Amino acid sequence: MDFVSLRYFVETARQRSISKAAVSLGVVQPALSRRIQLLEERLGEPLLMRHRRGVEPTEAGLLVLERAELILRMTTQLETEVRSQRGVPAGQVGIGFPPSVGSLFIGSLLTKSVARYPRVELHLQEDYSPAVREALLAGRIDIGIMSCEAQHPDLVFKPLFEETMWLIGRSEAWPFRKRRRLEPKALNDLPLVIGSFMRTLLERHQAKSDFRLRVIAEADSFTAARAALYAGVGFLVTPPSPIDRELASPKFTGAPLNGLSISRGLFHHRDRPLTQAARALTEMINQEVQQLCASRPDMLRALPIPERA
Repeated sequence: MDFVSLRYFVETARQRSISKAAVSLGVVQPALSRRIQLLEERLGEPLLMRHRRGVEPTEAGLLVLERAELILRMTTQLETEVRSQRGVPAGQVGIGFPPSVGSLFIGSLLTKSVARYPRVELHLQEDYSPAVREALLAGRIDIGIMSCEAQHPDLVFKPLFEETMWLIGRSEAWPFRKRRRLEPKALNDLPLVIGSFMRTLLERHQAKSDFRLRVIAEADSFTAARAALYAGVGFLVTPPSPIDRELASPKFTGAPLNGLSISRGLFHHRDRPLTQAARALTEMINQEVQQLCASRPDMLRALPIPERA
């Protein structure tokens, strides 16, 4: 099995077309088809289903696609790492993070990274913790910032910070007058819009505190959750960082929920050493978090690194 055949197959599976893949790769169709055929013979399984509109990966093809993308990506990283070993960090670094973290410091991180490491190309994936974890496990990204609750045996992490959870709603529907802080029981029977991972966290807190959840919508997209808030469909439970704009508007109001928080950690895969570029970005993330926790103690609290046994 060779890298050229894997690259040809990956591009064909992505394009869902042999002809389009041939154009993209700059090769003739017969040569491309022959490479894929030899790969199928080597593996003993058909990898593509041919039809009038093009091709689709088979079940075995999807497995090969996932593994081949990781192999090719790690090969590219290795080449870049060796070339830049004695110079400045270079190459692509994939970073995954939830919407609240994106609002906190990703813009600042990107600006500083471009200035400090011009040969590093960042690939940014904003999504909720389950999707970030999946991308880390599959090798599509190198480092991920997500809830510490998203631990996995194949991932290692360093605790970063803790955010207090807030309840946010439209001002005309706010039932708590001007209370500065709310107890979890304030959630009782309120129509809530939350992400599925946030629901899991709230249900764990619910086991410790006496409050009832009335979830009317789970939105695994912060854009959709924000749209529900603007429409007045329900109340949003979220860290305050991604809704600064709403909290500054008289149309919306909110308050922190005592005892309800979410912790964030910096994760990477246990069996995939970080490149020089990824290590440099990891250090920058740590610096950004330290500065944020010092400047926003009302919102963020730095988490200590647990001692090794």
